[in-house]
Amino acid sequence: MKDENTLYWLWLAEKCGIASKQFGRIAERYENPFDIYRLDEDEVEQLEGISAPLKARLCEKGLESSYSILKYCKENRVDIISYGDRRYPQRLKSIEDAPILLYCLGHFPDFNSSLCIGMVGTRKMSEYGKQTSYKIGYELASAGAIVVSGMALGVDAAAACGALSSGGKTVAVLGCGISVVYPKEHKRLMDEIAKKGAVITEYPPSEAPHGHNFPKRNRIISVLCQGVLVVEGSVGSGALITARRAIDQGREVFALPGKINESNSEGPNELIQEGAYAVMSSDDILKRYDFLYHDVIDYAKLSRAKRKTDYCDADAALSKYGVSTGGAYMPRTKRPAAAPVEESFPLGEERVDVSERKQEEKRAPEQVADNSSELLSTLDETTRKVFENMPIDKAVSPDSLSALGIGIGDAITSLTMLELCGLVSSLPGGLYIRK
Repeated sequence: MKDENTLYWLWLAEKCGIASKQFGRIAERYENPFDIYRLDEDEVEQLEGISAPLKARLCEKGLESSYSILKYCKENRVDIISYGDRRYPQRLKSIEDAPILLYCLGHFPDFNSSLCIGMVGTRKMSEYGKQTSYKIGYELASAGAIVVSGMALGVDAAAACGALSSGGKTVAVLGCGISVVYPKEHKRLMDEIAKKGAVITEYPPSEAPHGHNFPKRNRIISVLCQGVLVVEGSVGSGALITARRAIDQGREVFALPGKINESNSEGPNELIQEGAYAVMSSDDILKRYDFLYHDVIDYAKLSRAKRKTDYCDADAALSKYGVSTGGAYMPRTKRPAAAPVEESFPLGEERVDVSERKQEEKRAPEQVADNSSELLSTLDETTRKVFENMPIDKAVSPDSLSALGIGIGDAITSLTMLELCGLVSSLPGGLYIRK
């Protein structure tokens, strides 16, 4: 934290909020946050392209919260990389909702000169997904790439463990504050990543892992990387959302092919149909960047790593970092529509009477409406606009919402937030429908 203006960057980040598109308009005019802080009300009022609520917040000059965060970060060795810091990744500045600052535990990498590959996928990975995530994470990091993930259960954790085991670098991007361990089972993993790589987030230290944080977090994972690999995930899953954002950001998308009758393979297989690169090994990813990063990629180390991972025990490595390996998820197998389907359950989930559960899910329409109104009131204006303009009985795609003046990236983020709130459901083909 060498930037003498850190305190004012903290103040500005608090006023603008997370993923602010208005911050860019301010940054075009002012490079120094203190210059913004000392504006009087008349000068703030003259700022163009800034909403009235943000102007009101910019007139609030209290620094108590900023001092508190700065004190916490100094006491806990949390680095703060502001938008004006020379270490701030240039890749992040390419998006209109760039983070104003990043909090970092560990060693903040030189993203500007590094080859970074994002690895994302379902939390309910199969045995195949677990072994492959670990193997590719290990090999990519051995070869000199930085493996970037969200430290979530499943694929993210397995990939991070692979990178750590190789002695290479890995970065975890959180959807909560740096003082919060989420999921809580990954305390040891988070500590190890901070020792050998970096744990970063744009959220203030004590921010809880709210559901709507993660779609915003995912834009950072995708834009920091030259390419994103989707290992497993259903259509409409968070991993697919990250892949869509990567495409919007001009990044390359890779996908691991899987069985056509398993739900975990639906997402990657669909991406491959749409033009994503099918990945059979880590070579399929690295060869895409050989021309630009030939000096970064170490093929000798990659060769040695591949010999090791051919006979590795992923479970032992995951256990070393406190990551659960028991009971890999058994993906649901799709069956013909005419065949009677007995509802299946993930291993470890208590089986309940299906008819009883369906009865519990039936609620009076009035109750559903009341809950919808209450949930919508907590969401941002764009997300409410998306929901209110969705037909009640017809599925829509994110593209179809462009008529509302909403970009594809914002539409995907809003639909994901609505799904997390239980207001819409995702369908095959990237469609969404109101519940």
